[in-house]
Amino acid sequence: MIRSTVTEQTMLENRFEAKTVDAMFRRSIEHGANVAPFVSDAILKTVKELYPLGHDDQGNQLQLGCIRLLVVADHEPAGRKLEECQKVAVTLTLDAGQDDFEVRCHQGVAGLRRARILRMALEARDQGGLLTYEDLAFRLLGCGTRTIVRDVEQLQQKGLTVTTRGQQQDIGPGQTHRVQAVRLFLEGLEAHQIARQLYHSLSSIENYVNTFTRVAILTERGHPDEEIGFIIRRSVSLVAAYRMLFEEHREHPAVRNRMSELLARAADSPSPLTAQNQGPNEPTDAVNGKKGVTT
Repeated sequence: MIRSTVTEQTMLENRFEAKTVDAMFRRSIEHGANVAPFVSDAILKTVKELYPLGHDDQGNQLQLGCIRLLVVADHEPAGRKLEECQKVAVTLTLDAGQDDFEVRCHQGVAGLRRARILRMALEARDQGGLLTYEDLAFRLLGCGTRTIVRDVEQLQQKGLTVTTRGQQQDIGPGQTHRVQAVRLFLEGLEAHQIARQLYHSLSSIENYVNTFTRVAILTERGHPDEEIGFIIRRSVSLVAAYRMLFEEHREHPAVRNRMSELLARAADSPSPLTAQNQGPNEPTDAVNGKKGVTT
């Protein structure tokens, strides 16, 4: 087939159609009940008429700045046809409010876009899905795929892995920007320096260090990863990555003083790194007996 602008556009539209809830519903009906496509389409129309699912439904309400997308599940192997892949619904933070404003002021438009690429790709992976470059370019950021490719290359030069479907086999738990930010902090950089280097806001870096400190304290007390994740309300994979980082640096002479300082500040009194985002109704924090911290 001769590729032209029209055929490229048609192929792109078909790929986006394969990632919709309607397509997933029709395919489930066709395979589960062994019916023809026109039958599944008629069933879909009837369901929509009887059970309207619009943006006003309470179950579809999102937090400000968030968006829900249907993306390919992270366990689907590379090379499988998109329409045959299982999809999952993920909630992504398109606009992080003040955090994004800070990044925009200090890093410019390109820096803000790269920060959003990192954040949304990781959020999708944490929820069992993987974004593609097409998702980032056309569905989320309103730019070309070449722009996304350039941004990802820039991030990779800084040692940051963007967790997309195209490189899912190369993703490891210790390669996320959260772990990279904490590593730089332990190695002597200040939070504001890390924020500029990794296209993040200052508050985000402080939150990463805060969570790492809590994992380190609970690790010292002998709690397993699953229990730590439950206590601080974080994924076990993130806890494991922070624990590995802690064990890697705990006896390192160059960072021993900073590690001791973090643990002492967390144990003695709340500080900007250990007591952020406390809400009036949050449960007691099992680390220090104070209200919980959401990071």
